[in-house]
Amino acid sequence: MVDAFSLAETLKQQNQEHLLNDVDSLGDAERQAYLERLSQVNWQELQEPAEHIPMSAVGASRVVTLSERTERRDELRSIGEEALRSGKVAVLMVAGGQGTRLGFNGPKGCFEIGAHSGKSIYQLQAEKVLSMSRRVGKTVPFLVMTSPMTDEETRDYFAVNDNFGMEDGQVRFFSQGTVPSIDESGKVLLAGPGKLLENPDGHGGCHTALVSSGRLAELQKEGITQIVYIQVDNVLAPVDDAELIGLAVVEKADVITKVLEKAHPDEKVGHLVRVNGRDHIVEYTEVTPEQAREKGDDGELIYRWGSPAMHCWSVDFFGRLAEKGFTLPLHRSKKPLKAWNGSEISEVVGWKNERFIFDLVPAAEISLGLEIDRIAEFAPVKNAEGSDSPETTRQIASDYYARWLESAGVGMHIAAGHLIEISPLFAATEEQFVANWDKRCDSISGDFYLESDF
Repeated sequence: MVDAFSLAETLKQQNQEHLLNDVDSLGDAERQAYLERLSQVNWQELQEPAEHIPMSAVGASRVVTLSERTERRDELRSIGEEALRSGKVAVLMVAGGQGTRLGFNGPKGCFEIGAHSGKSIYQLQAEKVLSMSRRVGKTVPFLVMTSPMTDEETRDYFAVNDNFGMEDGQVRFFSQGTVPSIDESGKVLLAGPGKLLENPDGHGGCHTALVSSGRLAELQKEGITQIVYIQVDNVLAPVDDAELIGLAVVEKADVITKVLEKAHPDEKVGHLVRVNGRDHIVEYTEVTPEQAREKGDDGELIYRWGSPAMHCWSVDFFGRLAEKGFTLPLHRSKKPLKAWNGSEISEVVGWKNERFIFDLVPAAEISLGLEIDRIAEFAPVKNAEGSDSPETTRQIASDYYARWLESAGVGMHIAAGHLIEISPLFAATEEQFVANWDKRCDSISGDFYLESDF
């Protein structure tokens, strides 16, 4: 039972006493649930958003480039394969977002993106994990972080589709938390009588949610040491990456961050940089055009490396942070919001708050970047039209699959408008495809789709 007097005093101290104005008009159950939620909010952090990094302290991070990867490939793959076949790896996909920007009503992962199969994003990502499990002979845990807005529908979607062929217990759902939205003066907004206006706490909420849900403890008990982290909307994000895992093991890294060389200084991506001896990821909104063009002692851009939000996290690192009670800071973004003004819903300008997973990076004692081939790993689907749309995503994926076929000796003569799709169950990586290719044709000139014989 919530101590109403203590709560009222806390709200008064935080200048949030307006939240109790109409509490007596609520029913008993509704009032109790509302007071319970108010008692759980960290009021102090709402007033203290994350601070920007002082740009004077920024330098270059250590990055294993594509050329260094080539030199170390055999070593890294061997060690990564050992970790995979020993059952020490899990995959975590953050999937709390809705498909609003896609013009889609439902969790973004339910959106159908397969060029010919019509498979959803969820199915493609799940089949990558299933493909890897079959290849290494281990059931790789697939953790799926939902939000309160997508949790039920996501669980139902997986259940209706028999978890896309995965074993019982392989798919492990957990839901991120929520954070209240505030107006421009810092007062928390309401969505209605007895209901805070809240939004999911961002992909950074996955660390807290892993701990509170018990999923992190499960991984520790099972001897999992590495978590491959992807975001649901990157259709090409690989999960079967022995080099990534091998690098994490060899370096005893708390985190490996995949990076790509920016196409131009003003590309809108986060940047992996080093600040006072620790790696950070700095948002493009915090970098001026002049800073984006600054060069280090090696003649390279300081803000050279962009982050496409793919990591390999150490389970031990997550555990150490949990023991310390580590909490990621909140970031604010100004938004038009629809809030309850005491009599009706009206639009106000306010602030949404969320946490970013990359704010864990500065806490890492050992952190480094791993350069990736952009065409091979980065095809996000975010917008209904234009860049990062279903059309561009399908084309990027098709171009990449065409490269696989060429590597296997197939002549490619694809006219504009035709697309290639290869199921992850046939092959989830180029190396796997070349090994599995059965020379069923020697050239391709139009639409082409390959599914597994499983």
